[in-house]
This record gives sequence, C-alpha cells and structure tokens, in this order.
Amino acid sequence: MHISVKWFDGKYPSFNINLHSKEGEPEFLSVKGCRLANGSNGEFVAMPSTKNDSGKYWNHAWANDKFSAKVLELAQASRPGEKKSNKSEDVPF
Repeated sequence: MHISVKWFDGKYPSFNINLHSKEGEPEFLSVKGCRLANGSNGEFVAMPSTKNDSGKYWNHAWANDKFSAKVLELAQASRPGEKKSNKSEDVPF
C-alpha cells in the first residue's frame, strides 16, 4: 500500500490523503480537506470536520495512531515551502 499527500494553497492550507494499491497506481481512496494543527501535545493531522451549533467539532473521518503518525510525517515533509518528499516506504499496516 502507498500513501500520498497532495497540498492545496489558500488562507487555510489543506491536503488530501490518497491511498494507492502501490506507488504509481491511481488512488482507490481519498480523504479530502485534512490540515495540520497545533495542539497541546504538538502538531497533529486534523481530519475534515463540521462544527455543530453548540461549538463541538465532529470528524468526518478517523484514523488510528500509526496511520495518523505516518500521514503527519508525509504532510510535514511535503508541506509547501518545505523540502519535498512524498515517499512512503514503510506503511504501518
């Protein structure tokens, strides 16, 4: 399995997470509208979400810790203005 990250510019830069059966193949699943956010424990991948009337955010997608860590690594490495790297040699599953 191959994971790629595609960034989009804007006021709030976001990226899509794409899953491929292998490198060079078309993606079979995309999670659109992810972004990097800073939390009390450092930077993390914020999945697309909606804020309800009471102010609580509801995620549209969920990922386990290993997958989130790999996506965070790829997103940080390929962030616009950073050194470009989109490799995913060791997928965590």
